Amino acid sequence: MKKTLLVTLAALMSLHAAPALAENYEVNLTRKSSNVYKVDGKDIIIQTRHCYVYAYSEDAIFKTSGYGGEVIFFDSKDKCDVKAVFGVSEQEPGKYVVTVSREDDDWYEVFGTNSYIKTSSCLSLALGEEAYLTIAPSGFGRLRFKDGDDCMVEAVYTKLRL
Repeated sequence: MKKTLLVTLAALMSLHAAPALAENYEVNLTRKSSNVYKVDGKDIIIQTRHCYVYAYSEDAIFKTSGYGGEVIFFDSKDKCDVKAVFGVSEQEPGKYVVTVSREDDDWYEVFGTNSYIKTSSCLSLALGEEAYLTIAPSGFGRLRFKDGDDCMVEAVYTKLRL
């Protein structure tokens, strides 16, 4: 009886200690702005937390798991926590009224959606601010705030599951 209990307990402990499924991807990353890295050759953005690696086409391993992920840079051997991963959204050309909040440098969240706007040299500190988004057929566009700030839009992204 005691032996059966120990075997059962050992089996349960081994199940509990089993590693979660994880995926590893070899990527080349270029830093686009604070905590924003682009996968070279792909329309994929990796958003990190407190990552200060100034990478330009640097080889890295992107590890994902059910609870998050991390990026490990080969050259510097730095590790950075991954907050989210984004893919380009197929946004129809047109004019839109959006409410945006600044997440990071040149990175704005569109309120009420799973969309994010990547801008270039945008200085607006918007926090729940209404703006006008114009998307051209090329996918590029402009984000214009009511105070007159006008920013170039590189792309509109959607959050992907890790």
